[in-house]
Amino acid sequence: MELGKLSLVLLLVISISHEDLTARSMLRQRREYQHRAQNSMDQRNMVELDLSYDFSVPGKTFRISFVVVLPETIPGRQNILGIKYSPKPTRIFNKNGNRYAEFVFIKPDRQEKLKINIKAELLRYDLLTVREQAEKDHHEDTGLKDFLKNEKYIEKDHAEIQQIAESIDGHTQIDIVKNIYNYVIEHMEYTTHNDNDWGAVKALQCGKGDCTEYSDLFVAICRAKNIPAMFVAGYTVQFGDISPKHNWVEVFLQDYGWVPFDPSWGDVNNFILRDRAFSRMRPVYMYLNHIRNDEVINNSHFAGYKYWGDRAKVKDSIEFKRIPPTFTKAR
Repeated sequence: MELGKLSLVLLLVISISHEDLTARSMLRQRREYQHRAQNSMDQRNMVELDLSYDFSVPGKTFRISFVVVLPETIPGRQNILGIKYSPKPTRIFNKNGNRYAEFVFIKPDRQEKLKINIKAELLRYDLLTVREQAEKDHHEDTGLKDFLKNEKYIEKDHAEIQQIAESIDGHTQIDIVKNIYNYVIEHMEYTTHNDNDWGAVKALQCGKGDCTEYSDLFVAICRAKNIPAMFVAGYTVQFGDISPKHNWVEVFLQDYGWVPFDPSWGDVNNFILRDRAFSRMRPVYMYLNHIRNDEVINNSHFAGYKYWGDRAKVKDSIEFKRIPPTFTKAR
């Protein structure tokens, strides 16, 4: 294909996927996480994240544009201490509350490699810590309409979702959110699948899914109850054998503002441990993307790319390391 005659642009995305592990192994590791002594919970976690993207260009490809979501400092949740790139990004830009880096490869070689190194301080942020700050902070319920809407994968207007929402009640807003949390856990079975994202309705009908389906269903029911809720994509450092890619949720509570919850990690039979998981989250979460259908990366969660010419492929790898306590932010 000659460059002057190029008329077709193909767009591919890197979608969230888990390592080839059994759901039984994942559940076991999650339960081990819940059984750890809560009084030894750290308040912060210093980590280093290495992202690698290997591009394979078997044919005649003239250009590749790769866009990745970057983590940003979020007060109370995470401090991004530094980001290094190899090669350097073509541009860094902000859109819809997210920050992105774009890398453009012109006439790429058969093999191209991109590396991103991130140093961060992850902070404990959950319902309990938010309650401690409630008297200090003031939260305005403005700009929340996007987190109440019906959208792809979060079908809050679907009859089945609406029926469930009507059946869930509580004396306080937190009671309602906790009952939604318990409903999702009791009606879902954690499993892995190789399909694309299912969305809330299919997750409900199948009664199973991974962290993506748990989060979609949770958010859909919250929105059906007129409680603003968002789908969160990011990385976790908790489990060494499971992919760090993860999804959880945040709910806007009138008295506290945005509060995170992780329904898939709370899926345990022991109600005491489940209650703890509802209100306590360890500092192992790196927030990345709060847009469920992110058009910048073609509705993916982490990154996406497009190419001109013959098909190009990309494979990603992720590795977390703990930073010794002596590491300090450069001033």
